[in-house]
Amino acid sequence: MSATSSPLTALQRQFAHPKSRSRFDTALSSWSAQDPALEDVGSHERLSEVLASRDYARHDEVLYALLQRAALAGAEGVVAGEVVLNAMSPAVPRVVGRVIRASRAVIGTFGARRGVTGGGVSANEANADVQSAVIGHLWEQIRCYPLRRRHHVAANLVFDTQRAALRALGVDITQVSAEVVTMDDGAVSQPLAEIPAEKTASEELLELLAWAVEQRWLDEQEAAILTARYFGEQMGRDGVATDRQLGTLFGVSQPTATRRRNRALGALAEAGREWQRSGRG
Repeated sequence: MSATSSPLTALQRQFAHPKSRSRFDTALSSWSAQDPALEDVGSHERLSEVLASRDYARHDEVLYALLQRAALAGAEGVVAGEVVLNAMSPAVPRVVGRVIRASRAVIGTFGARRGVTGGGVSANEANADVQSAVIGHLWEQIRCYPLRRRHHVAANLVFDTQRAALRALGVDITQVSAEVVTMDDGAVSQPLAEIPAEKTASEELLELLAWAVEQRWLDEQEAAILTARYFGEQMGRDGVATDRQLGTLFGVSQPTATRRRNRALGALAEAGREWQRSGRG
């Protein structure tokens, strides 16, 4: 797929067209007069400057305010969504790469699924098709963003888009090698959607888990239980899934879940030592 004909290039050209920029400027000028969170972003150029800075708390405020408007029905919601989509477009190529690599890792770890080739995507899904799908999923995440999540907005959009794209390929949440795709600082580090360069502890754990699966330090059961414990939807008072919750999820007793968790943590610790020796940590 040539860059000149890619879906992302076509989208960026559309948004760079004078008519689109004028539409963005008109909307941002109006919103900046109404919303204190947008008071200093009254034009597309000014928005670009703000989101290219390293004031990440300000990024969250601005993107969150735009996402509130993107949730509205009608023309205003569409324009706000397009503004955010344009801001997040630099993240698309890396998300595409991660989706392809993650689905390949699932094939290597869990075996082929119906309709999926050893390359990790179905035979008729070229790079352009995956890129189009990722853009579509990003648009959906923008229009349906859960407004209770005010922090790490850009990273949330990237991660949720990755998960949606993988699920569309039929990759199950328990297939850890796909679910623990990293969100390193390069993912949305270009202007308009930059996130802090320093990884959080969760991001470092995600990266280690992905590597441990690829290098066969963790088997399928171990990978699934650690993913469910640290990144699943269920959690106890300490912020991770309890052994009872894990037992219910995997259909085993609590003592069995505890033994499996301890075994998995032991294997991950061994992987972590090798990770450090390899200079990755």
